Amino acid sequence: MDNTRIHITPDDVLADFDEIPDGSEPRSRCKYYIEPYGIHGINEACEANYYPGNRVPYHEHVSGFETFLVDGGAIEVLTLSKKAVARKGDIVHITPYTPHSIHALEEDSKWRAFHQGLWLVATMIDERALQSRHGDVALSPEFRAANTMRNGSKWFDYLTPECRDVSPDNLPCIRTLESALACYDFDGISLKLKVGRWETLGVKEVWQLELKPGYTLSWDEMHPFTHLYDVFSGSVRVTLEGMEPFTARARDLVHIPKFLAGKIETLEDTILLDMGCQGFLTRFMDAANTYKTTDPAKLKDAAFVQELMTKHDYHVLFGAF
Repeated sequence: MDNTRIHITPDDVLADFDEIPDGSEPRSRCKYYIEPYGIHGINEACEANYYPGNRVPYHEHVSGFETFLVDGGAIEVLTLSKKAVARKGDIVHITPYTPHSIHALEEDSKWRAFHQGLWLVATMIDERALQSRHGDVALSPEFRAANTMRNGSKWFDYLTPECRDVSPDNLPCIRTLESALACYDFDGISLKLKVGRWETLGVKEVWQLELKPGYTLSWDEMHPFTHLYDVFSGSVRVTLEGMEPFTARARDLVHIPKFLAGKIETLEDTILLDMGCQGFLTRFMDAANTYKTTDPAKLKDAAFVQELMTKHDYHVLFGAF
């Protein structure tokens, strides 16, 4: 397993394959970026591009979490007898036992998938290896049903249910680009909580950071968590201990190991998605937002801010403080 790659561009893949192999013409593409790791199997990352007319069948997972970032075109999300269209910048978060299906509506419809506790793409790659040797076995309904159950999924064996059209805001699993579970504004930065820790079995949070040019995020060598940022728009300069600085642009991933000091500086208006925030940023933001109103001078006291961050097990310093 190689999770040492830090700057990952859209074409810098571990694997590139058809996600729906059935012996016919290609129906989709899957670009595999990061293998899962750790006891929670976090940060497995890939990009799926389903050709119009193809879909992810209606199914549910008995364990694990999927967080989709719509990266182009439009996709129709079906769940619980409702359906809505998600577009570029929207996030779709699927928890265990949530039945769901995704349909590609436009030519360039694609989404980035960030998995926790699923080992989903890794299993697909194993299936492709078997298919190259024993295609008749790998494509048989009996094998696919049994192997799907092993990797934590249950695929319903009946037709997709009838679903009524609703707006994205009326489908709880969809978080539009503009929406947030909570929002915090400070000089040069707006932080939007997209997925709460209570939605990931306490493992992580997902945040959308909207940053002005010249804004910095920094951390020291004691940072105990990996970072996984998706540059949704704009560009950033990344400086890490012992490495040459690099520029990450829209659609790049920045995957930084723990215990490696560094900083990120925005070069223009930028939206940065923190897809694997393991620190308790929600708690820290609630506290910082309170002091912003009641005693703003405390947020200019570096020692106090550091103490507050340590208390909430959050370790990335914002330039506003």
